Amino acid sequence: MLKQNLKSSIILIAILFVVANITTAQVKSDTPTPFSDKGLVQWDYHSTVIGEDYTIYVLLPPGYDTTKNKYPVLYMTDGDWNMTVAMNCFNMLRQDYETTEALIVGIGYGNRPNQRSRDLNPATGGPKFISFIEREVMPFIQNKYRVSDNKALYGYSYGGMFTTMVLFEHPNLFNMIFIGAPGNSGSELIPSAKKYFTNNHDLNSKVFLGVGSFEHTTAKNIEDFKTYMVNQHCKSLDIATAITPNAGHGAALAQVMQNAIAFAYCKKHKEITIPVKDLQQYTGTYIIAGDTTNSKFKLYIADNKLYFANNGQPPIAFVPFAKDSFFMYENERDEVFFHTEAGKMYILYSPLHEKPTRLDKVK
Repeated sequence: MLKQNLKSSIILIAILFVVANITTAQVKSDTPTPFSDKGLVQWDYHSTVIGEDYTIYVLLPPGYDTTKNKYPVLYMTDGDWNMTVAMNCFNMLRQDYETTEALIVGIGYGNRPNQRSRDLNPATGGPKFISFIEREVMPFIQNKYRVSDNKALYGYSYGGMFTTMVLFEHPNLFNMIFIGAPGNSGSELIPSAKKYFTNNHDLNSKVFLGVGSFEHTTAKNIEDFKTYMVNQHCKSLDIATAITPNAGHGAALAQVMQNAIAFAYCKKHKEITIPVKDLQQYTGTYIIAGDTTNSKFKLYIADNKLYFANNGQPPIAFVPFAKDSFFMYENERDEVFFHTEAGKMYILYSPLHEKPTRLDKVK
C-alpha cells in the first residue's frame, strides 16, 4: 500500500511540475498589460462650468484615418462603462445592416469619484451638466475631430432622466435623443412633454426609448409617452420604442443601447405589401449566370410570401420594399432586384460593397 501511495505521489508531483512549466512558458511577462482598444482614446478635461475634472472618451469610427469624411457624433453619458458597450453594438450591427458610422464620445469620471447621481439628475446638477456639454465638450470635439452637425445623446437610468430633460429643455441641441430605462420609472416623460407643448407645436427630433420588460411601470410609461407624442401630430418627430423581453434594469442595458443605435444609424428597409398575383411572375427556377455546376434555386409562394430555396436548405423569405426590389430580415445588408431582359426574367443579388451576382430564370 505504501509503495502504491508513493508511486501515486510521484506521478502527481510530476504532473504538477509539467503544468507549472507549461504555465511559466506561456506567460511572457511578470505583469499583465492593461487592455486598450485601438481607436479608443481618453482626454482629461477640466470643466470651468462645473469646476471639476472629467474624462472624455473618444472612439474613432472605422476608416477615420484613411478618409476625409466628417462623421456624426454620438454623445454618451456614463462614458466610463458605456463606451465599450457602444463599440460592440456597432461591431455587431454592421454585420447585418448598412451602418452609418459615428464618432462616439463618452463623458465620465475616470478614477475620480462618480458624480452621475448629481450630474444626470435634472433636479440637481443636470442643468449645469448639459451646459458643460454644450459650451465645453462639443466645441472641444468639433475642434479636435472631423465631425458633422449631426449629433445624438444617449442616456440610461439617471442618464434617461437627463436625456428627457435635454429633449424638452434644449430641443435644438441634438438631432437625436435616446432615453433608456429612465429613472423615477419614466414618470416625468409625459409631464415634461406637456410643459413643452404649452408653448410649442412641433418637435424636430428623432427619439428612441427602451427598457427591460421586467420594469413594468417604466415600460407602460414609455408606451403611454409614445402614444401621447404621436397624438401631438408633430411633422418633424420620428419616435420609436422597444421593450427588451425577460430583462430587468441591468440586463436590458446592452440591448436597449443596440436598439437605439440600430434605430438611428442602421439602414432598415420598410416592408410593403405586394399582391400575390404580382409576386407570381417571380416564381420559378433560377441558375447563376456562368455557373457550370448547374446549381438550381427555386422561388415559390407560400402564405402569400415569396420564398427562395436552395438545395434543401431552409427557405428564406424575400420581403418587398419596392415593386421589384426585395430584402431579407436575416441580413438586411443584401438586396435582391428583379429585371427583365429580352422578355426573360433574371435576379441581381446585391450584397453590400460586393459585386452583384446574376441569376437567370430557366423555367
